[in-house]
Amino acid sequence: MTACLALGAALLCLLGTLLLYLASPQQQLRAAGPWPARRPWWPGIACLLLSLLLFLQVLAPVEAVAGWSVLAMLVWSLLPFLGAWRARVRTGRTA
Repeated sequence: MTACLALGAALLCLLGTLLLYLASPQQQLRAAGPWPARRPWWPGIACLLLSLLLFLQVLAPVEAVAGWSVLAMLVWSLLPFLGAWRARVRTGRTA
């Protein structure tokens, strides 16, 4: 049960950070631009808050907030590089 909560919290945190990144107008992961068009931050914020609540069920409060924020920062650090790589592959440039 605890492992399922921790896994769900981590997956929701990953999903929330991805949704917030996709809501950014300068993101390069999607060629069509930010998604969704109206109030783009709501889905990401909802996933992140639900993720934090699940982390708080599994861990002590300080550990939950620290783990949650570290995981979110890790994903937010990697997504721009994945977006740049995807944009480069999309245009067909190799070097």
